Amino acid sequence: MVASDAGESTKSRTSSSLLLTKGLRLLRQVANQGECGVRELARQTGLSSTVVHRLVTSLLDEGFLERNDQNGRYRVGAQAFEVGRAFLKSARIETCAPPVMQDIVDRGEFNAFLGVMRGSMVVYLSAMQDNGPITIRMVPGSEAPLHTTAMGKVLLAELPDEEILQKVEFYRRSRSEAAPAVDTVALLREINEVRTTGVACSEGEAFHGIVAVGVPIRDFSRRVVAALSLAMPTASLTAANRDKLIETARDAGVRISFALGDREN
Repeated sequence: MVASDAGESTKSRTSSSLLLTKGLRLLRQVANQGECGVRELARQTGLSSTVVHRLVTSLLDEGFLERNDQNGRYRVGAQAFEVGRAFLKSARIETCAPPVMQDIVDRGEFNAFLGVMRGSMVVYLSAMQDNGPITIRMVPGSEAPLHTTAMGKVLLAELPDEEILQKVEFYRRSRSEAAPAVDTVALLREINEVRTTGVACSEGEAFHGIVAVGVPIRDFSRRVVAALSLAMPTASLTAANRDKLIETARDAGVRISFALGDREN
């Protein structure tokens, strides 16, 4: 009798788990499509109309779906929005980025930096460096010109050309004669390439003897909220580890962006 009861309990838990999975699959389908009818959901999810109707009713009762009375179709409800808001509160770049960056640094391959745009400068939010042959004296709050860094070029790529030129000119004027001249034609050509490839490079521009690769960090709306760069000594650069530098940076950018809600990479 005891064994029978245990078996029934296991079956019940399995059945509940499968039902939950189906309900979540259905909710995801509605979220992706916008509005759906029961028959349409059954066809798209491969579930029977009876099961879909039962799941829709439960999700409707709990506020995860709502019914459009004009056409009888279903859309995402307010309770799903509340769950999404909770995710956005917890998915912050200061918590999502450091573990990914630390993993890269711990492997002893590259140094990792995270930054955002402020005026004509990139402001470093985080700088993680190993005990290898390069040391870049950057701490959180440090600044560097946007147009000289890999992170800065990634951030500039999100702006129209006119605004990029304005930022470069503002930086030059604010530094008076101390700022070197900027080849704006070459810069815009490089920025346009960044828009195409999604990757920016800086070799000895901001820091002598250092090559860096920058990638964008996007949030759930696909807006670029920050940039990540990985760096290594120029003297150690080969074709093979340049490819690895780019590949590692891309992967890290995707992982951090995914944690912030970007699902399109």
